[in-house]
Amino acid sequence: MSKEVSRKKQYSQEFKDQVLDVLENSPKSMFQIAKEFGVAYPTVSSWKSARDNKTQSSQKQNSNESKQLKLEIERLKKENEILKKAATFFAKHLD
Repeated sequence: MSKEVSRKKQYSQEFKDQVLDVLENSPKSMFQIAKEFGVAYPTVSSWKSARDNKTQSSQKQNSNESKQLKLEIERLKKENEILKKAATFFAKHLD
């Protein structure tokens, strides 16, 4: 008896990106596009899910960074106001 080992076909990242770009910009279904490129539907679906998860993760990270930067700006504005008041106070007392 011979054992058949199923091997996953390896696709380059460039090819995956090309398929997903066509998917995003085409009115065709994922099934149709997978068939046209000769890739199994579940494979294309997993590529799309991975890209969507990566995009969502990136958006969350950008959102968190934006929130942190806004908080930092507010803190710096408050510090600046305190320094302005202190400068005014000391300027009055030096005269």
